[in-house]
Parts: sequence; structure tokens; C-alpha cells
Amino acid sequence: MLSLFKERPKSRIGLDISPEGITLALVAMENNAACVKNQIYRPLEKANAIPETLKQMLNECRPDSLNVGLSVPGSTVFIKRITLPDLPYEELKAIAPQEASKYLPLTIKELNVDFQILENTRRQDETGKKVDVILCAISKAIAKEYIEPVIDAGLGVDILDISSFAAIRAFAREGLVNEPQKVYVSVLIGYENTDISVIRDGMPVFSYNVEIGRKNIVESIVNNIHKKYEEVIDLMPEVALIVPGTEMSDSPELNQAANAAKSIYSNISGEIQKTMEFFNSESPEPENIEKVIISGSGACIKNIDKYVSGRLRTETIVFNPMFSTSIGLALKGLEN
Repeated sequence: MLSLFKERPKSRIGLDISPEGITLALVAMENNAACVKNQIYRPLEKANAIPETLKQMLNECRPDSLNVGLSVPGSTVFIKRITLPDLPYEELKAIAPQEASKYLPLTIKELNVDFQILENTRRQDETGKKVDVILCAISKAIAKEYIEPVIDAGLGVDILDISSFAAIRAFAREGLVNEPQKVYVSVLIGYENTDISVIRDGMPVFSYNVEIGRKNIVESIVNNIHKKYEEVIDLMPEVALIVPGTEMSDSPELNQAANAAKSIYSNISGEIQKTMEFFNSESPEPENIEKVIISGSGACIKNIDKYVSGRLRTETIVFNPMFSTSIGLALKGLEN
């Protein structure tokens, strides 16, 4: 969302970095279409290992460009839908930082600000022409913390984007959120936070962040089956939530792990429900959810889609959990 340069490259690297690991996606233009050329994940032993880990990943994928789209979690960014006068883009660009500073205890000089116009909200009222925009702002100091380790690896960051918005871009590329006027919900379960976004016409129109993530899922399982963190990480691909139509595992340990994880996903499902209720309370008429799309590293247990679908009574799918964000980052600015 926060684009630092506007020139369109021929390829881009998308990087999603968490305390647990790094995902990298390399996307290049071929025959006027964006193609995913490589996807790599590497765990992080410690935070200061980011530059060295990135260098190893670059040696493996050997990109022909060092343009990078880098994610920041929604918890670090101010996001608000506001109404502005329907002015030319350059004039709105001058107004946006002033608007952001009204809501934050920071000066314009301390902020990186960007916005996206919601084209279908243009209207006329008694005070003149209006349009709604999604306003995003991040402290320059916080942005620097995310950018510096990437620069230290010899890369250049040309786009800083919100992780949940990047994931939505990947959904749109697959045609998952593109039907006009229909409402979708994106649930990006990251390492420490979950970003819930209401999407209409392929655009996020409402966002909410909750401090529940993969970290909580792993810790809940660790506390219930009394294994080491590393052992639980290895076990998780075998864990499946018990939902109607499925059978319990023959392993008591896997069943215990499933119940521990279920308590966290129950909390996440409750937050999705509350988000939709609040969104509908602000809308002239209640909106029906067409589909819930779950992604992110916290989508790490089998049958999450079936569990959330049963709780919300809404079609639910899991989409490319590890790489949706990094692919979306790499896509930004490559296609029209």
C-alpha cells in the first residue's frame, strides 16, 4: 500500500518476514502475464539472522532483479476508511497525510502515508462531490525497522505493503474475490496477529486486527501435550481438527493437540463473527458473506476450513497458507 517508487519492474521479490521465518516469492512478467517463478521458506534461528538468511535464499532462487515488496503486519499500521472531496488524485495525495495526522500522535514528517480510492463510492451530496478512500499510515521509525535488515542483505525495498492487503491481491489474481458487489472475508493468520478484512469489489473496505496467531496455536499445543516447541512444529502437519464427518485419530496425542488448537481457532472464528456484525451495523443493509478465505502461517492444522465453515455457516477455503502474502507482494505493480 505504501509505494516508494512507481516505475514498473519486469520482476519482483515478495518477502514476508516473521520472528519464526521468511517466505520469499519471485514473480516475473512473461507474455504480458505475471508468473510465479519460485517460492522458498526458511526458518529463522534469531532475529539478527535475517540478512544472512536472505542472502542464502537469493543464492538459491537467483533472481534477475532485486526489486522487493516487503510486508508489514496490520498491527503496525493505521488503517481507516474516510470520506474526502472527490478531487484529482494529486490533490488527494496532498490531503491524505494531513488527514492521517488528525488520528495519530505523530507529525506528517514522522509518517509514511498512502491511500486507495474506492471508485464505486463516488457520489454527490449537499456539500459537493465525495469519495471514500482507504487511508493507511505507518511510522517511519517502524518502517525503518522492517526495511533495514533487507537492505543489509543487498536488496532494495521499493514497496512496503500491509500483509493482509498483499494476500488479498493474491486472492484476486486467482479470481477468488472478484465478483462485483459480493462480500468476502479474508482471514490472514500470521505469527502473532490475525488480520480480518471485509472485501467488496476486490478491495478491502473494513479491516480488524486481533492479537491471536500461529504462536498461540503452537503454545497451546505445547502446554497440552507437554512436548518441546520444535517437536510440536514437526507434529503439526499431522494434526486435524475433529469436525462432523471426520473420525478421531488413533493417536491420543494428536487428539489432544487438535483440541488445544481448536480453542484458538474458536477464538478466531468468534472474532470473524464480531467483525461481520460490526461491519453490518455500519452498513445501510446487512451484507451476506459469499466466502471466507483463510491464509497465513497460522493456517497450519487440517480441517480449519471445515471448522470455520461450520461455526459461521459460510463457505470457507484455505488458500496457499505460507505464500499468499509473499506472492501478493511480488505482484504489486507488475500487472495493470
